[in-house]
Amino acid sequence: MSTEPQTRHSRTLPELRFSLNLLYVGRLLLGMQPSSLTTDEGIDVFEERIEDVTDELVSTELLHEAAILAGDTLPEISSTATTDDVV
Repeated sequence: MSTEPQTRHSRTLPELRFSLNLLYVGRLLLGMQPSSLTTDEGIDVFEERIEDVTDELVSTELLHEAAILAGDTLPEISSTATTDDVV
């Protein structure tokens, strides 16, 4: 079983993807409200935040890929290691 090498950016990627998905859901739900309740300002706030999180996600993915190419990966922890093995 081959897994992608872990870098110091690996933990951030799922959090950013999840945040972006939540923002998309929020924008969808806001857009489903009757037009009298929905303001363009509210949707604009979601759009701006989506753009910010997307930019951060793309830059983190690029940093992650660059770290892999440069060999700057975290050491793999064996799943069979016990607490006695860790110093």
